[in-house]
Amino acid sequence: MTTARSRGLGAELRRLRKDADLRLEELAEQCGWSRATLGRIEAGTKVPSETETALILKTLDIKGVERARVLQLAEDIHRPHWWEIGSPGLPQQLLALLEFERSAIEIIDLSIGFVPGLLQIADYTRAIMVAGGLKDSDVESRVALRLGRQRVLTGKKPVKFHALIDESVLHRPIGGYEVMAEQLSHIARMSRRPHITIQVIPYALGAHVGLNGNQLIMQFERQRTIVYLEHRRVGTFLDDPVETPPFVESVANLAKAALSPHRSAELIAEHAKSMEESHGSDHELAEVQLQR
Repeated sequence: MTTARSRGLGAELRRLRKDADLRLEELAEQCGWSRATLGRIEAGTKVPSETETALILKTLDIKGVERARVLQLAEDIHRPHWWEIGSPGLPQQLLALLEFERSAIEIIDLSIGFVPGLLQIADYTRAIMVAGGLKDSDVESRVALRLGRQRVLTGKKPVKFHALIDESVLHRPIGGYEVMAEQLSHIARMSRRPHITIQVIPYALGAHVGLNGNQLIMQFERQRTIVYLEHRRVGTFLDDPVETPPFVESVANLAKAALSPHRSAELIAEHAKSMEESHGSDHELAEVQLQR
């Protein structure tokens, strides 16, 4: 049975194969398997045993911490939820998330604290990373990685994307007024693309389901829907058909209560202009203070 874990493991193994500069058929031959068998493992439609996973890692000469990490993922493959808490370096789930976003036919992002990652500009992302305590040496690589994720929206076959953004996000000048003005202008530009829908959840709505936390819902043509829940250094993938429908339904209901895409675009543009004016006022005040 295909699960988020099996698809994540497949993505890991595919990355390791490509890092070793091996074609699918070359690795399959070295393992004594057919190309189709290894292809199903990398796609997550065939769950490899721990022995099969170990064979792939041995063939690729993967050792040490990397080998232990992948084997742990294989060992946990049948667990119902995929949690990750505070791992150093790149989160183990990140590669899987990138793969899920690339293969999804629709992504719905309910964002409460920040602009959705797929809509962030570099300076906005950089400000978030710095405020989150990320090491200076890691900031730029993380910013580049997040911007790279956005190709799913701008490529030849972009994914359908629906963002629900809490109004509070529009008021918070992350990175300063100038950066926030550009960030909001970028959202407005992206909203004009036919495959992108952006709605603002207004203050006037009061309490709503989104206040419980960010939710990323990814839907696929032939695979289970995956819900990704994240809170700073804690994240989990849910793909049980019993558990995911309530998230999908609650977000659909929230979309009905949110501002229309047209009114949302107007409000975002208004806040972009306000941020520009605030930046101008701050700049003028700074010049006056320097002259004193």
